[in-house]
Amino acid sequence: MTIDELREALDVYLAPLLSAQVLPGTVPCRVNSRRVASLEPSKTAIMADPADVERIVLYRRPGFTPEELAVTKAFVEELFAIHGAAGPEYRAELFTFLPARAIARYLGSLPAISLILRQFVAWSARTYEGGAIASAIGIDPNELGNGSDLTEIFKEDFSAVISNGFDTLLVVTPDCNISGSGQLPAHQLGLGYVPYRLSAIAEWADGGRIALVLNRLGEQLIFKNKKLIFAKRRGEWQFYAHEMYLREMQPPQNRLLREAIYQSCLDISFARSGGCIIVIRSASLDDVGEVVSESDLILGGNPSIKSKTIRAMVNGRFQSLDRRLRQELLSLDGAMVLDYLGNIMAAGAIISVPAGSEGGGRTAAAKKGSSLGLGIKISEDGGISVYRQENRIFVA
Repeated sequence: MTIDELREALDVYLAPLLSAQVLPGTVPCRVNSRRVASLEPSKTAIMADPADVERIVLYRRPGFTPEELAVTKAFVEELFAIHGAAGPEYRAELFTFLPARAIARYLGSLPAISLILRQFVAWSARTYEGGAIASAIGIDPNELGNGSDLTEIFKEDFSAVISNGFDTLLVVTPDCNISGSGQLPAHQLGLGYVPYRLSAIAEWADGGRIALVLNRLGEQLIFKNKKLIFAKRRGEWQFYAHEMYLREMQPPQNRLLREAIYQSCLDISFARSGGCIIVIRSASLDDVGEVVSESDLILGGNPSIKSKTIRAMVNGRFQSLDRRLRQELLSLDGAMVLDYLGNIMAAGAIISVPAGSEGGGRTAAAKKGSSLGLGIKISEDGGISVYRQENRIFVA
């Protein structure tokens, strides 16, 4: 594989998976060095050939987690396996499967994972009795199969509707044998690193179990260790580095408040309702009037009817509210404004932004609000962008 072939594969398939970028040029290395090596927290170097003396650098600030380094290694192993097994005329088409194959390798190369992901692709392109298909399938390494094979089940139309994708799932062994089903109780509080409505599925995915979900929007989600770890949205796979996101979402300093904000970002993201959150740092509380009108402030001198209603609805700080209420408030047209302790200053607020601001209204509001602390925009297509000092610091 040439350096140029490697660069193209990394740029098209791996960089989006990790929300990273491929740097121009190369860096020197020793012959027979490791194909994937961490140069520093924000730079991962990748070699095209063991005989090479140069590497391509994948870059992201903040830095890569150990899990993301493992994902990168799995991706590179799959990339070289496909490159070595296929002729040049087939590689471009086969490379489109790279992210899914890398994810399957990262998760232990279980036959069931690759089979389920392929079936989800097929289901996402069709309907069942006029409706989009939603499904959840769990892989349990501790279960024994009953003799029915998942490959045969997938040939039948009924396989598309034997789970609902929220609180029921089909359970299989790692080698694709059916072992049963799960009817799952809803988690009352929701788990930290999952969309609220998928907490039941995520809670099942513990103790070595893996759950794969196809939702009615055609998105594919993978859960392990009670967390969302991968999702395919807008045609691209993405790895979720939850702890890294939490470290960067400051202000506020309070960990519980940051967790609550991040949870609600996931809820809004997968509900596809869009939203905007602004956190005001302690030193900028007196300047909040520069971006939020007095009528939008729920404790302002002349609150609007909306502000009075919101004040009556909330009882406590943001982190103490039920996640369902937080989602409803965030779905209001406008921005949720919090102080550094989690007190709700405004919801559905119109943020004063400079004329001619680039991007949509939520982007402009998040950037302007970040001048007083932290700004977060959740797009209706699910993307989460975080800003500080009017600069975007990461995308999830």
